[in-house]
Amino acid sequence: MWDENALLLPGECKLGRYHVAILRRTSSGWVPTTPPVNVLVTNYRLLLHPQTRRQYQPAVIPSTFITHVNKAEMGYHHGVRIGLKNGMRLYMTINWSENEELTDTVTKMLTSPIGNSFIPHPAEEDLNRLIEFISHM
Repeated sequence: MWDENALLLPGECKLGRYHVAILRRTSSGWVPTTPPVNVLVTNYRLLLHPQTRRQYQPAVIPSTFITHVNKAEMGYHHGVRIGLKNGMRLYMTINWSENEELTDTVTKMLTSPIGNSFIPHPAEEDLNRLIEFISHM
């Protein structure tokens, strides 16, 4: 279990917490990856933490690195598409009743004012770790 409160920066507050599966497109359609991922949405950023026995530092995506968020249908899955400034897109599926809530929460994050203590650019190692993790699923 990860300690969400220990990860919060000064002035940062939780907007929502979700249990999602990241989807990727394959030749046979959309496939949910394993393990599932806990997503914490704050007023500054998204924190993604895989649910594994091994402890990982969460991947961090600042709100300033997100270009858009919207609901998406991916085959039989309904979910959320998040576009990033590096051209990457994250496709997440969640309990159908929470899809709209996750989209609204991320949209709220994108419109929240950013505090002075927040560094708006993600650490390159965090992005590389997220890309590597997703590409090996």
